[in-house]
Amino acid sequence: MSEIQDETRPFVTAKSVTHFIIALIVMFGYYFLVDWALMKVQGLNFFYLWTSGG
Repeated sequence: MSEIQDETRPFVTAKSVTHFIIALIVMFGYYFLVDWALMKVQGLNFFYLWTSGG
């Protein structure tokens, strides 16, 4: 049996950074839409609350 070898590939690559950024945008968009939909159901104005700090 051969001994465990260290990974020779870099951990952070352009592909992994791209996937992270895409996932971050999708996650932000998902939470924004859920928040907006809940405000819509409750009859609140999301953008008014956002700008007024409430």
